[in-house]
Amino acid sequence: MRFPLPVLLLVAAPASAAEVTFTRDVAPILNRHCVHCHRPGEIAPMSLATYREARPWARSIQRAVTSRAMPPWFAEPSVGEWANDPSLSEEEIGTIVAWVERGAPPGNPALMPEPPRFTEGWQLGEPDSVPADGPDLFLNQFVTLDIPERRWIRAVEFRPGAPQVNHHQLAFKADFTGMVEDGVPLTPKEALRASGSVDGRGYFNVLAMWGAGTAPTEFRDGAGRWIEPGAVVVMNQHYHPNGEEQTDRTLIGLHFGKGELRSEIQAVIAGEMEFLIPAGAPDHRVEYRHEIARDSMIVSYLPHMHLRGRRMSYTAHYPDGDSELLLEVPEYDFNWQLFYYPEKPKLVPAGTVIEIVAVYDNSEANPNNPDPTRAVGFGLQSTDEMMFGFFELVEVNGGP
Repeated sequence: MRFPLPVLLLVAAPASAAEVTFTRDVAPILNRHCVHCHRPGEIAPMSLATYREARPWARSIQRAVTSRAMPPWFAEPSVGEWANDPSLSEEEIGTIVAWVERGAPPGNPALMPEPPRFTEGWQLGEPDSVPADGPDLFLNQFVTLDIPERRWIRAVEFRPGAPQVNHHQLAFKADFTGMVEDGVPLTPKEALRASGSVDGRGYFNVLAMWGAGTAPTEFRDGAGRWIEPGAVVVMNQHYHPNGEEQTDRTLIGLHFGKGELRSEIQAVIAGEMEFLIPAGAPDHRVEYRHEIARDSMIVSYLPHMHLRGRRMSYTAHYPDGDSELLLEVPEYDFNWQLFYYPEKPKLVPAGTVIEIVAVYDNSEANPNNPDPTRAVGFGLQSTDEMMFGFFELVEVNGGP
């Protein structure tokens, strides 16, 4: 049983706390960390772009930043350094606290910073290819790419038509060429069941993933993924109802690279599908180990569980016997599907074993648990469970 404990939270107050105002001090923080989602038409439930919009939410903003519920970020801060960490500094949190405690004054309008400029439509500019989406609201949709030659993709951007109900969308490619049964070519859906989406080297043929609050996928200079003429892109879509009937037409834009592809990004789908979490279990552990076949640089991590997921970690066990914790997510939140990009890619030599450990809370103490009386195994629905520790890598010297 868990009991609430009193917590004393200490934050760094700004030097001139008695003079903190919205226009001069708070608006720049919101512009840097919040307004990307908290603006009209985006996924957040309210806009914080102006004083008039932010003032009614002052106390809520204070609670969200002091608890570090916002901006969403779940990596243990003592493990690793992350290029995409949106967390507020202690000084920024102290500024917001001081502003709220002063009564949230507006300040001099002349000091209001210029609002961030957001590109309407495609954030990365017009894409080179935009496959049309399939019928609305199906779990898996299939799109055949009409491109004249093999190209490599340097960036991918999703444009959900109804971002308020989109939880995440995953686009991956599958090769169904020549797959027949009793002399009849298989449909994409039939072939998907037969072939899966993992190639002969154990790599997951993902193109990109979109989740609430994520930016477009842009690979490092000279890095990307190959796509072939006639390739079938599978759009795996997860919608989260919000009480209102919605229609979604998602677009995915592909940006092709020019010149030579110097580093091919590969994705590893490290996870267990044969597990059962007992009913009422508060701390059930599931493990999976993936051996690195060739010297590689890990460039990103993506933990994925469902509503009973509690925490996940990635640990590298090196051939020389040493071990290193690469990523620790102590408070996993299914509502946010986040990539974690290390400041410096992690070199892992061939023979390294990446151990993924997931812990689940199937007890009634878990407020997100839809049914603590049910034993739960792998499944596609949110009320089922998953255990995947995706990560992306580049083979050193380009692999075979």
